[in-house]
Order: sequence, then structure tokens, then C-alpha cells
Amino acid sequence: MKKIILIILSFSFTISYAQNDSVHNSSERFFITTTINYNLPGIGSNLNLGYNISRHFSVILSSGYMVNHTNSQSYLQQSTWDYNAKDYIETTYYDAEETHRFIPINLSIRYNFSVLGVQSYIFYQAGWYFLLDEGNYNVSIITKYRESNQIIESINGKATDIYNISKTNSRHGSGIGAGIFIPITNLLKIDISYTYLGFTNQGAMFQSLGLGLNFIIK
Repeated sequence: MKKIILIILSFSFTISYAQNDSVHNSSERFFITTTINYNLPGIGSNLNLGYNISRHFSVILSSGYMVNHTNSQSYLQQSTWDYNAKDYIETTYYDAEETHRFIPINLSIRYNFSVLGVQSYIFYQAGWYFLLDEGNYNVSIITKYRESNQIIESINGKATDIYNISKTNSRHGSGIGAGIFIPITNLLKIDISYTYLGFTNQGAMFQSLGLGLNFIIK
């Protein structure tokens, strides 16, 4: 199972419909956030539709288009002893760098509060991630004798063919996070956040750092 570590720097521009400038005031009911995400490495964008249920609770529906990469890796799958050759037979798999393109659809529940006068929040999110080209990367499989280095079999091709997987797939994911708002003016705030995500059916993990600009319209 592959672990994916993403560090996302998000530059957010938020339009909020409000009666005052506090992002935690219950009179701010609806808000829209468009986000440009910089993933290490990769890039993407998100659109978030939010509704403030009360002063402390908000719900957010988000979707977008994301791209990130998984570094190439090599690993030994199996090693068996050949009594005739008096040598170990080893099979090594090499996966080239993967480019992940996917569409996330998440629903978040956010709790807003203040700590020492700093506007803060924590949240939980869950959703689906629709992968667009999961198996579109090169794979090499080499079976050889360990001591003599004699190659018995060599296989090269796309993961879709070798592993018999589809380019398109979907995964369920969930995560938790926290953030703070730093006021610059009555209508402008900096949004700093951290999110830890995981794909429940494959074990892949995401870590996300967000940096945004929050514009409020009364």
C-alpha cells in the first residue's frame, strides 16, 4: 500500500454574505471559497460552498481538481531458494513516478471558537476522491538469481496492464484539521490551516497546509 504525503499551500479568496466582519457571527450564513492549491509537487483548485449554522458551527461542501505526484520506488516482492541452481531467485518491482489526478468531493463540519482573542476552528471532513488516471505509470518487474545476477524474466509496461487495474477509480477518505484567522482589516483576514487526511480503503495519507486570504462582504 502506498503512502502519499501532500503538503498543500492554499491561496483562498472568500466571498461571505454577512452583517458584520466577524467570521464567527451567526448572521454570516453563506460563503463561497475558491482555492488555488500548490501541492508538493503539483497544482489544483477547489470550490467550497459553506453555510454557518450558528455562531460556532459551519458546514462546507467542496470539490475541485487536484494533481500530485508519488515518487518512484523499488521493492523486493519475493525471494525463494532454488535447490538446483543453489541460489536465491528474487523478484523486484520498480514503479515509476505516478501522477495522480483526481476530483475530490468533501463535506466538512467546522467548529469555530476563540483562543486568547484569536479566531480559531477545528473541523472534520469526509468524502470521495475520483481518480482519473490511477494506473497510467510505468512498471518494471525483474526476476533473477541473486548471486549470479542472471535474469530469468523481465516485464515492462503500464500498471493498468501489468496489475490489471483501471485508470479510473474512487476512494473514500476522511480527515481532521484546525486553523486560525488573523485579521488584517475589518474585511480581510489571513486563513492558516492544517489538515490530516486518509483514504480508508487503501491506507494512503495526506497532510495539507493551507494559507489563504479571506475577504468579507457586508
